[in-house]
Amino acid sequence: MIEIKNKQKSPIQLLVKSRRKPRSFTTLNVPGRGAQKNIIYIEDELHTEYIDRLERDGLITTKYVPNNVKGE
Repeated sequence: MIEIKNKQKSPIQLLVKSRRKPRSFTTLNVPGRGAQKNIIYIEDELHTEYIDRLERDGLITTKYVPNNVKGE
């Protein structure tokens, strides 16, 4: 499981790739930190170059979380 946290005030749109279907992509909208819901958990999705680029630019942070513990 991957935890993605938005560090910006504005929402960010992410493009993630599914492990189950090789050509399946999903877009996720992560609210800004003012909404107090700026953390999302992705279970079986893979990192894409878009997520890596946003992390490199300092807009988001990612962290691996074991599947049995959710955000404590």
